[in-house]
Amino acid sequence: MQLDVQEFIANHKTKSIAELALLLSKNQELPKEYIINQINGKQKAPNKFPFLRQFSDYIFPSPRAFSQASSEETARYKAAILKADRVLDLSGGMGMDSYFFAQHAKQSDYVELNDKLVETAKSNFETLGAANVTSHCAKAEDFIELSTQEYDLVYLDPDRRSAKEKAFKIDDCEPNVATLLPQIWKKSKYCMVKLSPMLDIQQALTQLPNCKEVHVVSVNNDCKELLFLLEKDSKSEPNITCVNLKKENDEYFEFTFQEERTTSIEFSDIETYLYEPNASIMKAGAFKSIASQLELKKLATNTHLYTSETLLKNFPGRTLNVLDHGKPQKGFTKQANVVSRNFPLTPEQIKKKYKIKDGGNQFLYACSLEDGSKSFVVGELVLPI
Repeated sequence: MQLDVQEFIANHKTKSIAELALLLSKNQELPKEYIINQINGKQKAPNKFPFLRQFSDYIFPSPRAFSQASSEETARYKAAILKADRVLDLSGGMGMDSYFFAQHAKQSDYVELNDKLVETAKSNFETLGAANVTSHCAKAEDFIELSTQEYDLVYLDPDRRSAKEKAFKIDDCEPNVATLLPQIWKKSKYCMVKLSPMLDIQQALTQLPNCKEVHVVSVNNDCKELLFLLEKDSKSEPNITCVNLKKENDEYFEFTFQEERTTSIEFSDIETYLYEPNASIMKAGAFKSIASQLELKKLATNTHLYTSETLLKNFPGRTLNVLDHGKPQKGFTKQANVVSRNFPLTPEQIKKKYKIKDGGNQFLYACSLEDGSKSFVVGELVLPI
């Protein structure tokens, strides 16, 4: 049977889940769920977990557990934020975060209520050589209450799939971190919480007291997760770290909300260079702080684009060498990658109205200036140095 299963997986490794389900419905002897899990995982793992290429015996969990797991890049990043000796992961899932925490820890405890996930994760920890990870099948609230162990860090990635709204709130997640914190503080000085990038950061901070750091994590300019590092009894203003993980030259920017509230900045018409911050900075709302720290001028209060006469090297985002700018009109440019920022039309509407062909090497930014006037800005990318 095992040979038949492996042969089926090898012969149908490129098929979709729907196609696999149809094929397997005609062959009841084969383990349908297992096969679908392995083929789905093998198709998607090269992008999400490149390191698994080294482990041919790795067993993939359900597509749902796979999709909920932190990617290799984000798991590596969060594990390095606070290198703790003993870590408790109360929402184990696929086990990726537990595994990468274990790379720095002496002991890591993985806790998961789903017994199938626990069984799979336990086998995979052995495959990965993570002998310092201990697996437990338990409810998070029960485990933390009954545990007699003290930890350096407790990690939580609440299940957001049960949320009723798109902008996931802490109260909609399971377990509810806010109600669990009093129990966590009896066992650990630090707690790290991973939340959806759709969540409002400042709203979350009202429910997560003692927050020391917030990390807004993007991968290739796609915002993936919010990380809140809480420290027992901490009363300081949290530091906000915006990170964009890339194949080369990761981008970092740090600020505080106090700085953002009190900073004064200068506004300007378009100068020689135009800058658009990366997704993490935009999500965090560092709209004035980035202008102040990097000595840039902003185009308008609600237009989060910046400009300068001299080139700012290695800006954390997109940098354009401005070729032309002026009042929106037909014939301004024939072809460009169109971006709309604080402008009344969408990119598709702009292309249609102003007869602009999509693509090419140039970008056209349609935006508003501080005096309320509208502007087109055409430029070419300045590559990082």
